[in-house]
Amino acid sequence: MADPRTVAVFVGTRADLGPLTPVIEVLAEATDVDLHVLTGVMYDADDLKRALPEATASPAVVHTLAEPMSVVSVDAQLGQGARLSVAAGRVLEDIQAQVLVVLGDRWELLYVVPPAVLLGVPIVHLHGGEVTEGALDERIRHAVTKLADEHCVASPDAARRLSQLGEPRERIHVTGAPGLDRLAAAAPLADDALARLLGTDRVERPIALFTYHPPTAQAGAPIGEWAREAAEASLAVCATVIATYPGMDEGREEIVAALSALAAAEPRLRLVEALGRDYPAVLASVDVVVGNSSSGVIEAATLHKPAVDVGGRQRGRLRGDNVVHAEEGRAAVEDAIRLALSPAGTARAREVVNPYGTGDASRRILDIVRRAGAAGRVKRFVDAGPGDVQETDVEVTE
Repeated sequence: MADPRTVAVFVGTRADLGPLTPVIEVLAEATDVDLHVLTGVMYDADDLKRALPEATASPAVVHTLAEPMSVVSVDAQLGQGARLSVAAGRVLEDIQAQVLVVLGDRWELLYVVPPAVLLGVPIVHLHGGEVTEGALDERIRHAVTKLADEHCVASPDAARRLSQLGEPRERIHVTGAPGLDRLAAAAPLADDALARLLGTDRVERPIALFTYHPPTAQAGAPIGEWAREAAEASLAVCATVIATYPGMDEGREEIVAALSALAAAEPRLRLVEALGRDYPAVLASVDVVVGNSSSGVIEAATLHKPAVDVGGRQRGRLRGDNVVHAEEGRAAVEDAIRLALSPAGTARAREVVNPYGTGDASRRILDIVRRAGAAGRVKRFVDAGPGDVQETDVEVTE
């Protein structure tokens, strides 16, 4: 029997932990894989082991690349990035990694992926090819695409974009979104069980799950004000609002401060740092998802939940008929929530087919990981065919 393949998976924050968890589970179960998990933005090794399912944490070796960040600013990101890069190169070399698996578009990937490229470690990138025009993550995602060896994309439209970027078709695999795999067995909690989970006496319906991240492509935006207005709109329509902390981007503290002040004045707003392992059950239990997180655009459809996408962060991203868009501002968000919860809105959510897949992505991704690197380090650039790019599409600088 051949030696197990050494596979490293990078997890920076809860943004990638959630969708990566099913992938980590199948890798941990595979007898031909020696699994290592790298972390160092939101988690240290012990934190990450507690966040992972118990059956998954044991077979994996978890490496802390850098201590978790306490404050997120550009200066802090640059310093953390340098630490991540040095440590990632050292760990990948020490464990003789044969594959690195990364997901998405987070800023920290700019520091974790290049060491793998320099060391010749094949990179499997998940969720490439998507569009989120309101976040700098958009640029990072496409940059990682050019560094990666194999692409496990969530939808055919993403696959087409990778072809536009010159990626060879044999390296592009439409697997679906792995985060949907963890929702297959999700069952709603009884209201009293949900109340206990939130540390309150009772919950009243309708219940909203609310997450608002910094729209990082909009410099100087009043993000604390926007987050507060969206939360106030949710409270105006819903009897209970479960709000989670934003991601690890610049502007996070401004949003946390705004939501904390609102929660102190309004007990119907239950503010929690993260839902972790309870996320699938909570998502199954709520009546509507509100905010600018990918969870409303990607995951909510699997459980047939109406969702309200606020502002421009997710602009351009594929979405199902369960999603209602709202511009920033309390009035616009309130109107959109009422529409999402209307008989017509809930009917659309009941009938929606999730464009990101059916919840069987992880096994497909495992197959790609097993053969990653077979195509070699040289990756040809596939030029556009005749007529794909017109001269009028290109600006000529003289």
